[in-house]
Amino acid sequence: MNEQKKECGCASNALLVEMLKAMNNQSQAMTAQSNLLAEQNKVMARIVDQNNELIAMMQTEDDEDKPKSPYLD
Repeated sequence: MNEQKKECGCASNALLVEMLKAMNNQSQAMTAQSNLLAEQNKVMARIVDQNNELIAMMQTEDDEDKPKSPYLD
C-alpha cells in the first residue's frame, strides 16, 4: 500500500509540474500578445493623428478656395 501511495504521489507531482509549465507558457504567450496589442495601439494612434492632420490641412485648403465674402465675387 505504501508503494502505491508513493507512485501516486510521484505521478501527481509530475502532472503538477506539467500543469505549471503549461500555465507558465500560457502566461508568457498572453504577455507577448498584450505587448503586441500595446504596440498596435501606438501605431493606430499615430495613424489617427496623421489622418486628423491631413483632414485639417484639407479643410484649410478648402477654406482658402472659397471667397471670403459673397460681395467680392
